[in-house]
Amino acid sequence: MRPRSGPSPRVLVLTEACDPTADFVLEHLNERGVGFWRVDPGDFPETVDMSAEFDMSWSGQLRGPLRAIDLAEVRAIYYRRPSGFRISAGLTDPERRFVESQARHALYGLLAALPDVLWVNRPGAMADARVKPYQLAVAAKAGLSTPRTLVTNRPEEVAAFGQRVGRIITKSLAMVTLKDEDERTGLLYTAEMPESDWNSPGIAATAHFFQEVVPRDYEVRMTYVAGECFATAMRPDNPAGALDIRAHSKHVSYEAIRVPAKIADPVRAMMERLGLVFGAFDFIVRPDGHWIFIELNPNGQWAWTEQAAGLPISTALADLLEKGAVA
Repeated sequence: MRPRSGPSPRVLVLTEACDPTADFVLEHLNERGVGFWRVDPGDFPETVDMSAEFDMSWSGQLRGPLRAIDLAEVRAIYYRRPSGFRISAGLTDPERRFVESQARHALYGLLAALPDVLWVNRPGAMADARVKPYQLAVAAKAGLSTPRTLVTNRPEEVAAFGQRVGRIITKSLAMVTLKDEDERTGLLYTAEMPESDWNSPGIAATAHFFQEVVPRDYEVRMTYVAGECFATAMRPDNPAGALDIRAHSKHVSYEAIRVPAKIADPVRAMMERLGLVFGAFDFIVRPDGHWIFIELNPNGQWAWTEQAAGLPISTALADLLEKGAVA
């Protein structure tokens, strides 16, 4: 089947087939008549193909069964949640690695080389921003308050840190999904580390991330879109429950709140330094009202806060992509 004729879309949306969060934004683009093509890079080269030629600049096309996009027409790219490249069965492991690397460098290399394109967000910038030790340093440099933190594989350092700060938590340096014996998956949540484990010899096996426990009145999920800050206060029904609010998210109240200028301004400075136009921030607000930066997810989920607190995040993202499309 040949791709449909008509003007080439100017917004490229890179995400998997089932992504309800992206649907919120794409509904707005549809209503506004903004041309976009939603495609999963994982479908290349099975059902998506490409061809591009370089002569001082790149020209060419990405093409699927029903749609195509002219690379020269692309003005905005929404990098949401693309799946990994699906490689044909029957290849050896070295062959699979080769095929995957060629696909990744070709597709993302071409898109990265396109001039005057708005990215939400660039994959390279997101990869840097995800690194917790780095983002903590950038946040502090921008003027945000941060928890006292230790990264180590020395058990004796953990014990000394715990003695200095009191209660401590541990969490993974990178997002980790675990599988149990029944192949059920789950996230590795932030958890308080009991004093009896501070000298555990297992700490020596790899790097671990530890922070002081910050006293909390409530938590904030703040979504940043091109200078705008949309914040949701989150208060668990049981304040004495698990420290990681994701562990009991069904028993939490949500309320849209204003972000103080003393927080919004350094957040903007931080995002400029990181080269991002979108991000999901986590803060703890202490009983004295002081905001403490916890972490930034440069491609974090936000649709649940839009629904729970009535925040117009999808509208702001659609505004950004539409503006990029006509630039």
